[in-house]
Amino acid sequence: MQETIGWSVTAKTEEPGWLEIPVREEIDADAWVAARAEELRQDWGERWHPEHEVLVPAALEHGLARRRLDDALCFQYWPVRELRVAIVHVAFGAIDEPIDWSTVDGALSPIELPEIGPGVQRVFREQQLEEQSGTPVELVGVDIICSDELAVAHLRLEPTLPGFVADVVSSFHAFAGSVSIEGPAGPFRSSEPPAEALGTDAVWREGTGA
Repeated sequence: MQETIGWSVTAKTEEPGWLEIPVREEIDADAWVAARAEELRQDWGERWHPEHEVLVPAALEHGLARRRLDDALCFQYWPVRELRVAIVHVAFGAIDEPIDWSTVDGALSPIELPEIGPGVQRVFREQQLEEQSGTPVELVGVDIICSDELAVAHLRLEPTLPGFVADVVSSFHAFAGSVSIEGPAGPFRSSEPPAEALGTDAVWREGTGA
């Protein structure tokens, strides 16, 4: 659970493999990485190989570096006992002005979160240069955006390889369904998104991004 501006943001992570990423400045980062790596080594058992002694701590360090300043919660999701990991962000805050959905690219479709309410799911693509060869690699990410007139909740599955997204998106949805936001006057509930936010057939729309 994270407190943010008088609100508490909570998520349940009963499925194995979800690891909450703390704020780096609030912990002993070296000790945290060492402890989490040892937990993974114990869990993986015979699937732990010598190269994991370097690669797993590096992945955990990457997770710490990826936590954003506006994240209320941040998680790494290790779905199997090997070096494949997704990063999920949960942010909540005041909305300065209505979202201009005409500028948002990707595949837009309606979604309903049990604890928050209706929203928009955005599946989007981006390219990243492969570190060794410099070859462009296509990645896919998923946003879930739920808002009312005053505030917005933004959940993101960070862009990763398309095949891996297909493997973890159902778990991301289950996680998103557990997120709840409580404030001084009660729970946050989102409003129905405007019609222009919803693609009737979830086709790709080109825009300036979000």
